[in-house]
Amino acid sequence: MIGMVFISVYDKMKTKIFILVFFALVLALFSSVNFINAAADFQVTGFSCSPSEVGVNTLFSCTATIKNNGDASGSVSIATLYPDAADWLEDSTYPESSGESVSPGSSTEVTFSGLRATKSGDNGFSKIMLDSVTDTYVADVTVNVINVAVTVSNSESSAAVNAEITTTVEVTAGGNIDVSLSFATVSGGCSIGSQSNPKSITGMTDGSRQSRTWTVTQTSSGSCNFRITASATGSGGVATIDDSTTSSITCTNCPSSSSSSSSGGGGGGGVAGAETGDFTSLEREMAIGDITQFKINNNTHSLTLLNLSATSAVIAIESEKQEFNLSLGDTVKVDLNSDGINDLFVQLKAINVPLLKATFYLENLNSPSVPGEESESGKESEKENGAESKIGGIIKKLPRKTLYVIIIIVLIAIPLIIWGLKRFLADRKFRNLASRVKVKKFTPIK
Repeated sequence: MIGMVFISVYDKMKTKIFILVFFALVLALFSSVNFINAAADFQVTGFSCSPSEVGVNTLFSCTATIKNNGDASGSVSIATLYPDAADWLEDSTYPESSGESVSPGSSTEVTFSGLRATKSGDNGFSKIMLDSVTDTYVADVTVNVINVAVTVSNSESSAAVNAEITTTVEVTAGGNIDVSLSFATVSGGCSIGSQSNPKSITGMTDGSRQSRTWTVTQTSSGSCNFRITASATGSGGVATIDDSTTSSITCTNCPSSSSSSSSGGGGGGGVAGAETGDFTSLEREMAIGDITQFKINNNTHSLTLLNLSATSAVIAIESEKQEFNLSLGDTVKVDLNSDGINDLFVQLKAINVPLLKATFYLENLNSPSVPGEESESGKESEKENGAESKIGGIIKKLPRKTLYVIIIIVLIAIPLIIWGLKRFLADRKFRNLASRVKVKKFTPIK
C-alpha cells in the first residue's frame, strides 16, 4: 500500500517537474533571442539605383548597403523602401526579405528589384524601414524618370500644288531631357527643302514645353502625309524614349492618278475567311488607312486603322461603326451586332515606329475553339496556387526569431502531448484492471 502511494506521488511530481522545465526552456529562449537582437544595431550606409535614369514605365532596381554597428551578430527580417511624397512608383512600398546574419562591423546588401516608375521627373525616396527602425539615408538619392510627348498643328488643312503650309510641333518634357525632333514623309507630296532636319532642343526640364516649325510645300505627288518623331535622351545620357504623331494636308488640285495611290488603303488588309466562312484568329500588320476584313456568323466586318502614334492606335470596327483608342498591349472585346454578346477580340500587339505600322491580333469569340480561353480546371488550379502563395507570403513575412520560437515550441510540445496520451491510456488501463479484481473478505475468528 505504501509503495502504491509513493508511486502515485512520484507520478504527480514528475508531471509538474516536466511542465516547469518546459516553461523554463521557453523563457530562456525568449530571453536569449531578445538579448541578441538588442545587441545588433543596423544602419543604411550606401544606396544606389541602376540605371540612374529610366524611361517612364520602365523597370529598374535599387540596392542598399546595411551595416551592423552593434556588439553582436543579428539580422534584418524585412527591409522596405518607400518613395517620396510624389508617389511615383507603381506600388507604394517595396518590401525585400533579408534575414542574413551579419557580424558586428560587417555589412550586407539588399536589392529592391522590379521597381517601375509611373511618373516622370527627378524623383526620390523618403526612407527605408529596417524591420521597425526608420532610416532616411536614401532621401538624397534621385532617379531621373524621362518621358516626351509631341503634338502637331498645321496652318492649313488643305493646300494647292506649290502652296506652303506652316507646321508647328510642340514638345512637352518629362524629367530632364534633350530632344531630337525629326520630320519624315509617309506618303504623298511633302517637301521641306533644305530646312534643318532634325531640329535639336536641349536642357528641357520636367513639364516644360518648347516648339519648332517647318514650312511644308505641297507637291503634285498627292495629299501630304507626314510623321513627326521626338527622340528624348536623359540629361545623364543613359535613358532614351520616343514619341511620334502623324498629320496630313489634303491636296486640292493634285492629278487624280497621283492622289488615287493613297486612297486604296488595305496594305495590311484583305479578306480573312471570305471563301471558307468564319475565321478563327488572324494577325495583321497595318498602316494608317489600311482595312482588314473578316467574317463572323457568315457576316463580313472590317477593322480600319484611323491613326497611330508610338504608343497607341485608333481603330474603327464595322458593320455598326465603333471606334477604340488602344495603347500598346491593350485588348478589347467587341459586340458587333448589339445583342449583348461579345463577338470579336482585338489586341494591339506591336507598333513599328519607323514604318508607322501597327500589328493587330484578332480572335473570333464565337469560334468553337478560341485561343486564350481558360478551362475550368485551369481556373481552379489558379485559385489553389493563389491560396498557396498567400500562405507562403504570410510565412515569409514572419520575423525569423518568431519562426524559431514556433519551431522549438512545436518540437517540445509534440513529445509532451505523446507522453500525456500514454499516461492517460496507462492510467485508464490500470483502473479497468483494478475494477475486475475481486478482494475476498476475511471474517476474524472470535
